[in-house]
Amino acid sequence: MARRGDMVVTAELAQTIRSDTWNGVRIRIVSPSAGQLDANWFGFAEHAVFNERNRAVPARDGGAELTPYNASSLLTYDGIDAYRLRDAVADYTSVFMPPPAPEYTAAAKLGVLHATARRMDHLGSVDPQSLAGRALAHAEVLREVVGEIHLGLLPLTGELQGADSSAVELPEGLAALGTVRTALTDLARSTEEAGHTGQAEVFREHAQSLAAISAEITADLAADRADAPHGNPRTSRAGAARAGSAAVALSAPTAGAAAPATSRQPARRSR
Repeated sequence: MARRGDMVVTAELAQTIRSDTWNGVRIRIVSPSAGQLDANWFGFAEHAVFNERNRAVPARDGGAELTPYNASSLLTYDGIDAYRLRDAVADYTSVFMPPPAPEYTAAAKLGVLHATARRMDHLGSVDPQSLAGRALAHAEVLREVVGEIHLGLLPLTGELQGADSSAVELPEGLAALGTVRTALTDLARSTEEAGHTGQAEVFREHAQSLAAISAEITADLAADRADAPHGNPRTSRAGAARAGSAAVALSAPTAGAAAPATSRQPARRSR
């Protein structure tokens, strides 16, 4: 149960016709004066709550349902992806109540940004050429900036932090980057209007950092696609690398060493 403005939001597991079997959550919007205003059901299957690793069996076989028998395997740190369900519930409740303040919007998405950094860590470890060879560097910079944002929001939100996600694809992570960037820009504006110019500048710098990171990742994704127009991206990149090495070897002088090529560095927030 949570209170938003003058409304109370309740959430409970939605039971099927079978005892001790739940296939989603039921959200109710309640007015203290008028009683229940609306209710809606959000299914686990419809919002892909159970991830690929611990996915339940198809719904027609009783899957995408939580029971006392499968709870221990499904309700684990890496067993669920709740962010799609959470975002759907947030969209639904926003119809009945004012949106949260920008600092809470930003804080709620920090978990998704952490998951995005983990995703880039994974991509860089599996294929060092991912994101133009900079996946691990992007992950490190994003994690650093998100940590600074969290510390900056603490005086406003307390220990509130968005639920982490076990798996986030890069397009979803880029969308979350945009959401946090917009929220920080709005927060900088309101903070400056309140006379706290120093704090406003910090939030504005964080927003600019996220914009730079987003632009770098987007450009490197485009470069990956350009390097692999057909077939497996890894194979195409490897072939291009071998061809490039051969061309350098043929054109290099017989004596002396070639100057090392310069590479772009991931965006870092300037101080």
